Amino acid sequence: MNKRLWGLAEKWLTLKIGVEMRCCLTFFLMLFYYCVYKLLGGVHQAEILHIAGMIAAAYLFGWVQALLRADFDQIDRLGLRQWAVLIGSGIVYGLTAFLCGWFGGSGTATVLFAVYMVCCGLCTVWICSIKRAIDAKLLNDDLHAFQQRNSGVGEE
Repeated sequence: MNKRLWGLAEKWLTLKIGVEMRCCLTFFLMLFYYCVYKLLGGVHQAEILHIAGMIAAAYLFGWVQALLRADFDQIDRLGLRQWAVLIGSGIVYGLTAFLCGWFGGSGTATVLFAVYMVCCGLCTVWICSIKRAIDAKLLNDDLHAFQQRNSGVGEE
């Protein structure tokens, strides 16, 4: 495989893995809210079609965010564009929930869901920035240790 083709494959895999991870996280967050809503309403069962819709929405919106380069796990700070995408995503998730009837037409539950999804996006940005800072520190520590080990090589 030539270098150019391999480079494209690496970019595609990096994008795909990022989308898959965000999709799983987003779906889990949606399902958690949905299940808590159901339990608070005294219902101990979930609708399979609602769950399938959540998976489809999480996957679709994950790709849209990736294609808009609005990956919240890759930014250091929230600018105007990121805030717009974050709030817009919450609104779109809320509209999807309303149109798919995930909360039985409850406007309050739907609005709270949209706010919840925005808050989850903010937490994702925060947690990922902490992880990147820790990773950078570890890499710097490794580089420093490597330089220390190799500084004595060839001096004898």
